[in-house]
Amino acid sequence: MGHNDALRAARLRVGWRTIGQAAQQLTRHGQQLLDDVQFTVSARTWRRWEGDRPGWPSEETAIVLHDALARWPEDLGFTTPPGWIRPEHHEEADMRRRAFVSVTAAVLVAGPVAPQHVDPRSSTTSSSSSKGTTGRTCSSARTIWSVRCPLNTS
Repeated sequence: MGHNDALRAARLRVGWRTIGQAAQQLTRHGQQLLDDVQFTVSARTWRRWEGDRPGWPSEETAIVLHDALARWPEDLGFTTPPGWIRPEHHEEADMRRRAFVSVTAAVLVAGPVAPQHVDPRSSTTSSSSSKGTTGRTCSSARTIWSVRCPLNTS
């Protein structure tokens, strides 16, 4: 019978000497990390994980294992299921997408915008106001923009 030596080594590295202690500590860690008192890992489950066919933990358990042991399940001897993508790769993809959108938006701007004078007499007042100013929408034949204009005190 083979064993999952990578998970056993990680368990011992963090000071969890027994399978029961590992299950208890991972349960406690997961409950705090996920803010979920229902999160549990039994000693039986941990024993299966350290066996020759450890299966694959649920996604939230994979995240707790990573946070507690500083290694992802595939690095702990679990067999990676088809389609598994580490959560950190999802975050990296989101960041790349946000960067692309920012750069694209910057490219789509026509160029530098010249400052323009706003004549408060020709603008309409919107409903927002704060500390002596009122939000006004000012428009001309070429542009529409919002500015903060001084309140008329007359």
